[in-house]
Formats: sequence, C-alpha cells, structure tokens
Amino acid sequence: MVLLRGVFQFSCFFLLIFGVRCSPPEDHIKCSSKNTDCTITNSYGVFPDRSTCRAAEVAYPSTEEELISIVAKATENKRKMKVATRYSHSIPKLVCPDGEDGLLISTKYLNHALKIDVEAMTITVESGVTLRQLINEAAKAELVLPYAPYWWGLTIGGLLSTGAHGSTLRDKGSAVHDYLTELRIVSPGGAEDGYAKVRELKDGDQDFNAAKVSLGVLGVISQ
Repeated sequence: MVLLRGVFQFSCFFLLIFGVRCSPPEDHIKCSSKNTDCTITNSYGVFPDRSTCRAAEVAYPSTEEELISIVAKATENKRKMKVATRYSHSIPKLVCPDGEDGLLISTKYLNHALKIDVEAMTITVESGVTLRQLINEAAKAELVLPYAPYWWGLTIGGLLSTGAHGSTLRDKGSAVHDYLTELRIVSPGGAEDGYAKVRELKDGDQDFNAAKVSLGVLGVISQ
C-alpha cells in the first residue's frame, strides 16, 4: 500500500498597524512653590555632568516691556540670570544661572509673530516662537524656509544663540543665524539706563555677529 501525503504550504501575510503617540518633553523647569525654589534641566532630562541646576526663581514675561522690567530689577539687585527657552534643547549646561540665588527668565510666552513683509520676504517674531510656529506663519504668506534644524520644538532665540543649523547647499549655507537681518536684545544697564538697555542691531552693525550667536550671555533676545 502506498501512502500519499499531500504537503500544502500556506503563505500568510499579516498587516500590523502600530499606533504611535508623540508628545513634547515635559516641563524642564520645576518649582516647589509656584515660581520659586526651582530646578531646571534640558529636554534630555540630564546635563552632561549629571548635576542638578537650581535657581531661586523663574520669571515668565509675555511682552518686551515685562522682560525689560525683569532684567532691570535683577540687575539692580545684582542677581545672576540666564535665559530658559521653551524646551531647553541644548545638551550643554548653558541655561544654569550658577547659583541657587539665580534667576531664570523663560521665553515661553514671548511667542508671537509680529510682522510679515512678503515683498522683502522677512518675518519678525518674538524669540520664544518655535520653529514650527515660524514655518506655519511663513506658510500663511506663501513663504518657505530653505533651511531648518530637524526639530520643530526649537525656539528662534535658542537656535540663533546656539548656532543651530540645518542642511542646504544654496544661498549662504545651512546656519540659521546667517539669514538673520535684525534683532532686539535686552541687556543689563547702569542706573542711568534704568538698569536695562534695549539694543536694536542690524546686519552690518559692529556687535551684530556677537549678539546673534551669544550663547545667552549678552542679554535676552526679545525679537
């Protein structure tokens, strides 16, 4: 008796669908009592030296006038201050005011687009505007950016100050600060200045290059 065995091969295809949720980093500034007794880290959750940065207070100006008042008061009281962006994306510990009595000035609410000049192809924004906001605002005017870093959560003030860049072979290159034409920066001043100075610098001015990639040590970029 001959037994015949049929061998059947089945090819099965499975379509797997994965759901992915994306969310921005949690708030990198945490305070034990409202806006006082604070710690700050970066969006990665730790600085390279693994230390904790502490500050006495954080301020959240929403207008340039409020920013000027905050800088003036801190200067008069001889307090160390550092600028904190919305997500504090930089790996180095640039944001730490170096002392538990220091002041953090967050640009979280300085986040408004102020003016678009379609003919000149320029846009004026506050320094806390994110790259995503900038791209969206430009798109409303049918304008685009030919260069950009990879993450939309970067703020304009932060990416300029740290020399952030994208990737392009056209025009001036991929460094975003090379396309900046003008900025306003609030710096400490003397008593005769009301303890704060607002400098408006343009491309070609003596201090322009230093101010646009300042690592946050020459003042707070407002616009």
